[in-house]
This record gives sequence, structure tokens and C-alpha cells, in this order.
Amino acid sequence: MDTEVLSELGLTNAEIKIYLALLELGKSTAGPIIKKTDLQNSVVHLTLPKLIDKGLASFVVKGGVKEYSATSPEHIFKFIDEKKSRFQKLLPELVAKQKEKSKEGAEVFQGIKGLKVMLYDLIKDTKKGDEFLFFAFDTKNPADYENIYSFYRDEYHKERLKKDLVIKGLAPMRLKDTMNKTKWVIQNVKFTNFPIPTNISIVNEKIIFTPLEGDNLSFLLYSKQLSDSFRQYFYSIWDQIK
Repeated sequence: MDTEVLSELGLTNAEIKIYLALLELGKSTAGPIIKKTDLQNSVVHLTLPKLIDKGLASFVVKGGVKEYSATSPEHIFKFIDEKKSRFQKLLPELVAKQKEKSKEGAEVFQGIKGLKVMLYDLIKDTKKGDEFLFFAFDTKNPADYENIYSFYRDEYHKERLKKDLVIKGLAPMRLKDTMNKTKWVIQNVKFTNFPIPTNISIVNEKIIFTPLEGDNLSFLLYSKQLSDSFRQYFYSIWDQIK
């Protein structure tokens, strides 16, 4: 069973193991839980109260002995809502503490999750009519990055449309068939045999580079000079293609 989402919700490895054990055991004293999870006695006794505090477990006392039960998995939605509510209360303070980003600088993001965070940051402060210019995302082995291609085509493209961005792209001619077959929205993409860079996007004063292959890194730069330069280069090619 893939329990990564439970970790992402803030549950520790011990909490996850004990919660799953309780779901299978039903009502249980600490002994069977220790045996089933292979956790130390002290860890189980320290973790059970934490699950109770989070509303994921309960207990009754019979003959001076506590019997524990897991609450319904559907209760996890309430757990998520409570965390969301607490975060919403904290959000204004976090925003107030956030320092204004320098007009010049760079950030490095790692992995697929990092790439998605960077892409959303790229369009976070945009307004209707802002341009989203891109040199097409390209990899040597597209099948290895189908989740990214799918993200660009579906989820991310919808977000760009919601913001009413003016989207224009350049892509190597060799990608035309592939983009047609995979249902890319290509009415605002021009294809060229002229050598061009790939994996670059420009929005206002931000530029991103998404090579991914190799070290699995992506880069976000804040630079008016560079963004203006790349924008000028983009249009020097765009304007030549009918």
C-alpha cells in the first residue's frame, strides 16, 4: 500500500504503521499492535496518544486495560480540514513576513514536484494579457517524462487560460508530429527548422530553464535584462515564420 500521502499530511512513520494496524486489528490492546507493527514498546505507547489527539484513534478501558480502535478513514478528511483551517489562520502572518523578492536573482528547484512549484510561481503574479512565451519542452526520451508532458497539456494549460495569458511558443519542426499525436494545443505554436533552444519560458521579468535530464534540476531567474533579451530573440524567430 502506498502511504506517501499520509506522510505528506504530517503523520510519522510510526503513526501510519499503528493506524493501519488498528484498522486491521479492530479493538486491540498495545501488545498485538507492538507485534503487528514490529515497533518498540515505548514507541507504540508514545504514538497512540498522538493518534488520539489527532482524532485518528480512540480507546476504552476494560478491567484497567486500554483497548484502542482506529477511527474511520473518512475522518482523515476532517483532519485535513483542520490542518487547512489552521494554515489559513497562519497565512496572513506568513505573507506579512515574506520579504519582497529581489528584482535580480535566481532559484533552483529539484525533481518533478519542484518543477511544478516553479511553473506555478512563474505565473503567480501575472494579469490578463501578459505574455507567456516558450521554447518547447523537449527531452531525449519523452516516454520517461510523460507525466510532465501531460501536466503541461492539461492542468498547467488550464491555469494559463484562467489567467487569460497570451501564449506563444516555438518548437523544432521534428516535434510537430509528436505534439499533434499527443493532443497539444498548438494553434499558438510555430515550428521551425532553424536551430533554437528548448525548455525555456519567459513571463514578464522571469525566465525558467527546465532541462530536467541529468541532475533533475530546474532554474528560475529574475532578470529584466535577460528576459528582455530572450523576448527579443523569441520574436526575431517568431516574426519570420508565417
